[in-house]
Amino acid sequence: MDQRIRDAFSAQISENAGIIHKVVAIYADTREDQEDLYQEILYQSWKSYASFRHDSKFSTWLYRVGLNTALVFRRKDARHSHSQLDETMTPHADDSYESCDDRHALIAAIRTLPKVERMIITLHLEGYTYKEIGEMTGISKDNAGIKIHRIKNKLSETLKKIAS
Repeated sequence: MDQRIRDAFSAQISENAGIIHKVVAIYADTREDQEDLYQEILYQSWKSYASFRHDSKFSTWLYRVGLNTALVFRRKDARHSHSQLDETMTPHADDSYESCDDRHALIAAIRTLPKVERMIITLHLEGYTYKEIGEMTGISKDNAGIKIHRIKNKLSETLKKIAS
């Protein structure tokens, strides 16, 4: 590929690296799996970058690639446990959670959700609209809102259990 394309891709990845870090934190349990998944998302993004049509924001497209890659990664690797949290995971500078403990508790709670709900709440936490979440997941805007409400209730119950 042309150097300009490589530079544009690198710039976009640098600008949106937090997206990849968040997907990795939600879907990979161990440091090794986090590193593998991060590399796989980068590889899949690069491989499909030529098909990015600029119909949506790059961040939306990257999220879609990252989530799809994470779901395939999870399917391929049966070693993952939904309830285990790797305590060696380090917070990233762009995380907006109030404390590392809160962040770990939220990640642990999100990991207990089924994969589709995990994807929906991750997108919601990133600030995507119901419409954008619907487009990325193949559901209606209204259904996205309903699902998010139900997922928040589940997370609230799970976080109460974790806290006690």
